[in-house]
Amino acid sequence: MLKNKLAELLKSNTPLLAAAFDDKATAETIQQATGRGMDVAELRIDRFAHLDRSTVLGVAEKFEAQGVPTLATVRARLEGGEAVLSEAERLAIYLAVIPEVDAVDIELSSQGILAAVVGAAHRAGKLAIISFHDFEKTPAASDLNTIFAKAVAAGADIVKIAAHAAAPADIQTLAQLLLAHSDKKLAVIAMGEQGILSRVFFPALGSCLTFAHMGEAGAPGQLELAEMAELLKKFYPSANF
Repeated sequence: MLKNKLAELLKSNTPLLAAAFDDKATAETIQQATGRGMDVAELRIDRFAHLDRSTVLGVAEKFEAQGVPTLATVRARLEGGEAVLSEAERLAIYLAVIPEVDAVDIELSSQGILAAVVGAAHRAGKLAIISFHDFEKTPAASDLNTIFAKAVAAGADIVKIAAHAAAPADIQTLAQLLLAHSDKKLAVIAMGEQGILSRVFFPALGSCLTFAHMGEAGAPGQLELAEMAELLKKFYPSANF
């Protein structure tokens, strides 16, 4: 079995910068993104204009051809997804794309297909990211710890938690989650203007992935890719940006 490129990168314990793409990705835009500091490409399949198997696999193959680690998600509508899909349709897309990517991201709330997606990823030697998004608030610390525990129990290799931060106290709550589980792979993001600093400084507390955009923010408070890479280069001189 080929080495998992994302798993290999994670061994470095340095911040990894991800950027999202839809099905308009070209060899040129991929090269531009890597030139601006992207480590990992997130394929937001729910944003694809065309969801047929040929298109989905074709996009994944473009990144594979350039050796770019990829994670794919078919984000659920309730957690920010843009496509109107049944659980069965989402599952079919996940199962089709798993052989072509390094990881998949599926929400903890997608209980109907969660076990099937995680199981398929692991059988294929791919990472399973189990995620939780709250665009309204930062849940209480006890709730965040429960979410984390459920994701780990469901087989997460990485637990991703993104929550809206309305005040500095929310940043502190999310930071405490990272510190409490420093022995696990976590990607934690505070969304919104209050949370912008989390995208740069949470990696210092153990968050293994941070996200940026090329042209249009994919989440509240997300910074542009080149700007993020420069900030990370400044604060993490050992990282390769």
